[in-house]
Amino acid sequence: MKAQAATFLRRNLFAVIFACLGLACLGAGAWFWRNLGVLEESLHIHTLQGEAERDTIASSPLLREALTQAHATVTRIERNLVVESNLADNLLYFYTLEQQTQARVRGLNQLTTSGSEDGARTQYKLVPYTLEVGGTYAQVMNFLQSLESGPRLVKIRSFSFRRAAAGSADVILQLDISLLGKS
Repeated sequence: MKAQAATFLRRNLFAVIFACLGLACLGAGAWFWRNLGVLEESLHIHTLQGEAERDTIASSPLLREALTQAHATVTRIERNLVVESNLADNLLYFYTLEQQTQARVRGLNQLTTSGSEDGARTQYKLVPYTLEVGGTYAQVMNFLQSLESGPRLVKIRSFSFRRAAAGSADVILQLDISLLGKS
């Protein structure tokens, strides 16, 4: 029996090899057929990732430009932060606005700040001020607009607006504000 099998293999070697290869291909095809859903899902996920990466690469000049603008904005903000201990420069900011708008600044006070409530060290803090601005309505409104749109970041906590005296054209604006400063 062994001799017949050996003779059969020798005479039909190519047929046996191709039969074995056919069975292997048939098994691989059956495995792929059973796992077709998983493979399609994997292909879909990789296709979406590739498209997202392609879109990111295509928009990289825009991203670089946006990053440059963000860096410039942060630099401008950092440059205009108030330093609480630098009282002269802080008050000069208000007097510069006074000169530009011709409103009169009276009673300008930088208040002391307390530490953060939770004791955490932060990069920024609010430096509080109280001030009173007098002048004509147009002068006072110009001062307020210059304060709001100026380079320093201002938060108006409270204000009061009144006439300076009965029958007078002048008005007085009292402000309780905070400027963003460095810790």
